[in-house]
Amino acid sequence: MTRRKAPLLAALAGSVCCLASALPLRAASDVAAVNAPDRTVLPSDPNGIVSFVTSALRDHDEAAIERLVNWEGVRAPRKRLTLYQIRTTFGRPIKEMAVEDFPADGLSEVEARGTFKLNMPVTKRLRIVFDEEAGDSDAGPANVFLLGQKDGVYRIAVLNSVGPPRGK
Repeated sequence: MTRRKAPLLAALAGSVCCLASALPLRAASDVAAVNAPDRTVLPSDPNGIVSFVTSALRDHDEAAIERLVNWEGVRAPRKRLTLYQIRTTFGRPIKEMAVEDFPADGLSEVEARGTFKLNMPVTKRLRIVFDEEAGDSDAGPANVFLLGQKDGVYRIAVLNSVGPPRGK
């Protein structure tokens, strides 16, 4: 072997070793990607919504949760408020998450005032109970999202203001 070929062969052997050691890591990440829920497809059943939201919260995937919200008719201030509520769930330990039936008269008092209206019919609610101290109330800290179905998939409904925006 000549002196010129020895460094070239050493570099080639080192590259092959690095490539061989990286292959198992690449394969493990491919398996994890296959086993992870697909957050590009919105869920159409209660178990799917829990799985979708759990993985999105775990991964701090705000874009996935935003796709889940029905933004139809939502003005900018309400959108900011809704996104703020979503962001308050990131990073908090979750004790339990469940889809519950929503009572038919669950918002009758709010709607009777005539100042707010849902942007879609609501049939379920997603209750996320956090594994934190209860604080002043008896109930543990929780976030509740109103759910309805639109085009065969679950969406988060938004309670919109009725009437012109304030100041106009």
